[in-house]
Amino acid sequence: MITISDLNGKEDNYTWWLNIMPDEMPRLSILPKAVRDRLDYSMESLDLIEEYIRENYAAEELKDRKNRYARDLFSRYVGETFRKNISDLFWSFESNNEQDEYYGIPVLASIGGSVPPMTPTVWVTELIAQREGHFLRSRVKSLKAA
Repeated sequence: MITISDLNGKEDNYTWWLNIMPDEMPRLSILPKAVRDRLDYSMESLDLIEEYIRENYAAEELKDRKNRYARDLFSRYVGETFRKNISDLFWSFESNNEQDEYYGIPVLASIGGSVPPMTPTVWVTELIAQREGHFLRSRVKSLKAA
């Protein structure tokens, strides 16, 4: 399995990462039954995955290479939930311009570029520092306001 940590700014690695998305999502079955049974790609499920991440990981822990599979899976789920619920979003990857702020990480972009790229891969670790919850859904609200 290739994870976000393995992309190394290479387009071929990203293409593989994206192509195996449907095969990777069933790995959510490793989560506790009370969590996995409610992960239905609804916007409400973002609160559930956010709570699970916050209760089970510290930010540095999630960034650690030993947890790369968990971070990758959480990023995939968050990104796919956004993509399935908000029209005109697609996965994108900058591999040419190393100066680009999103170089080497999968982002969600919109057709026509009407909204700035969204970074589920970054949000998964950022949400841990947020104490109030609903961090991921607040990203949806700001997107819809744009």
